[in-house]
Amino acid sequence: MFDVLIVGAGMVGASLACALGDKNCSANRNLKVGIIEGNGNFLRGEFTADGRASAIAYGSTQIWQNIGVWGGMQQRGVTPMHTIQISEGDLPYQVQLRREDMGQEALGYIVENAVTLASLWEFARECQNLELICPAKILDIEHVPDRDVMRVKISSEIGEQCLETKLLVGADGGRSQVRQLANIEISERLYAQTCIVTTIKSENPHQNFAYERFQASGPFAILPLGSDHACIVWTATKEETPILLALDEATFLKELAKRFGVPLMEKLGNITVISSARSNYSPRWMHSQTYIQPRLALIGDAAHTTHPIAGQGMNLGIRDVNALANVLKAAHQNHEDLGAIAVLKRYQSKRKWDNLGVILLTHISNILFSNHNWFFKVLRRFGLLLLQISPLKRILMYFMMGLHQV
Repeated sequence: MFDVLIVGAGMVGASLACALGDKNCSANRNLKVGIIEGNGNFLRGEFTADGRASAIAYGSTQIWQNIGVWGGMQQRGVTPMHTIQISEGDLPYQVQLRREDMGQEALGYIVENAVTLASLWEFARECQNLELICPAKILDIEHVPDRDVMRVKISSEIGEQCLETKLLVGADGGRSQVRQLANIEISERLYAQTCIVTTIKSENPHQNFAYERFQASGPFAILPLGSDHACIVWTATKEETPILLALDEATFLKELAKRFGVPLMEKLGNITVISSARSNYSPRWMHSQTYIQPRLALIGDAAHTTHPIAGQGMNLGIRDVNALANVLKAAHQNHEDLGAIAVLKRYQSKRKWDNLGVILLTHISNILFSNHNWFFKVLRRFGLLLLQISPLKRILMYFMMGLHQV
């Protein structure tokens, strides 16, 4: 019997496991936590180095610091963002968000996903109250009201078996099987866009600048890695995507340089693409009609997804982890039933409106900046001018850095 059983050991699910883990005789030592993951490579410590990275807000790093995993990520290598420059196309004026404006060491960090996973799994293995069930996948779930448990049927290397838990947590991504088995309905919108991800090396160091350049096809983000590398997230239209993915490396590099613009190319010097492949994914926004049921909770992409503009998706998931972990630890200390709906409502009330607000804001921003309509063009240019006003800029930075949820 588990107190908490987590499905999905990606960055969000593993973060929750670590937050509930007992590494140093903590108050969590009487919590029995299990985590189910289908990717057997994770158990062997093999995490795909595909160049994918996440923009981690300063507030999210504080959450990881409190859990105890941030130090491991820093040792493996993270890149601070000192300045974020926002611009539209080739317009001469930009908005610069600087760490000095908020008196912090960084606005956030760019962390390769492989670094995050390796650090989380290293920490999880040292937690005596965590059981890693990997590789395994869930087949079915059943709420058993008369026993106050959720029964989970899984398939693993030893065959099929049933596990029981006071609380089942779905952290299994945007196509969550847990959510589907629980028959939780969603609202969603697909975008006629594709995000192409690649990594480049520049002749000159990036000096910890990140860039968000808005183009008609969608946002074009340049995220610093190391001293002279950068992760590119290029939002292209559905029509552009197959053409861009089919280009040879030299031609693709020329198209990439056009998106950078002349001033930035002069600053960075010659660039080369170092990714062996151009990964891509289709963005969408999705929001579950509820995050909770008796004995069940959803976190991260299982509960919501958002357009990658401004890089808020992973940070919403980390804030979910923080809220749910705090609710569960408080309930455990007060000898409450962790799967009771009254307990889970505290988690949902803490997270629903923050998540929904960011989803809608990023959706509106994408519409505003990803079109040629003259009205929207005037509106977005006016918006960029407004952001030059210091109080408004500080308010934007406060929320972008996730400081309101730490």
